[in-house]
Amino acid sequence: MKARRWIAACVAALVAAGCVTVRLGGRGAHDKLRETTVQGRGWNKILILDLTGFLADVDVRRPYAPPVTLLRDVEEKLRKARKDRRVKALVLRINSPGGTVTAADTIYREIRRFKEEKRIPVAAQIMDVGASGAYYAALAADRIVAQPTSITGSIGVMVQKFNVERLLAKVGVENTPVKSGPHKDIGSPFRPATPEERRILQETVDALHDRFVERVAAERPSLTPERVRELADGRIFPAEQARSLGLIDEVGYLDQTLEEVRRTAGLRKARVVLYHLPSAYADNIYSAARFGPVTEIHLLDLRALSPHLGSPFLYLWEGALP
Repeated sequence: MKARRWIAACVAALVAAGCVTVRLGGRGAHDKLRETTVQGRGWNKILILDLTGFLADVDVRRPYAPPVTLLRDVEEKLRKARKDRRVKALVLRINSPGGTVTAADTIYREIRRFKEEKRIPVAAQIMDVGASGAYYAALAADRIVAQPTSITGSIGVMVQKFNVERLLAKVGVENTPVKSGPHKDIGSPFRPATPEERRILQETVDALHDRFVERVAAERPSLTPERVRELADGRIFPAEQARSLGLIDEVGYLDQTLEEVRRTAGLRKARVVLYHLPSAYADNIYSAARFGPVTEIHLLDLRALSPHLGSPFLYLWEGALP
């Protein structure tokens, strides 16, 4: 008993002195990615890269912390793969309803740049959901495959606009901003939008929507811009319908996509690998290899988090949010 007390006292003293750091969850600045083979053998590698949850450049659970966000996670893994000449193909494993416009566009650009520099085949595999911004990111791949039960589409953009003026009035709170111009607080939840402000917001939404349509038309040669606009009203599509419309290339499973990219890369055999943190479980091709994906975000949270999300404009399918 005395020995236990002595050990406990020593540990407490070390922690108090700053000699021992205890970190519960999350990721530290010095945590390095590890590589694990989850399938196959051989010198060459096929990398699985996850796009999971809400696409953003902040951790929506800890907006004031300096975490490794999904966007930075993707860039780090692509940088690691770019340096490895044994990586001969990439499969994006997508399970996301989308996210901010900027995050989706940046992830698309990073994947496309990686593909062009590395000159290897890239396939996108949509799991449960690959909608809106997630579909936007998938357009960077050479081939888009969806599980038979996947949901995709939701081509469009939105901005959340809440009005809590009446609610605040009930508790005697009044918003009285001092601003440099009439539109400085455009989108404020503390008052109704004026007709002019609605017009300004709509013009911005339309411009970002046009960018999405142009991206789909450019990456899906079978679809004209006019046809894409017909499909880009925000609706979602089950896998078979998406294939028949030309939004995706094939309906199939992840193991089939891995086999297809192996053949496309001209490899007789290859190892399927994941990059992950030491604490992450990685045993097979369905293992989640990220550092703790953001899989839940509530609609009301979007407004509260908008200052930390950057752009409040979203390529997002709300129906996939809990």
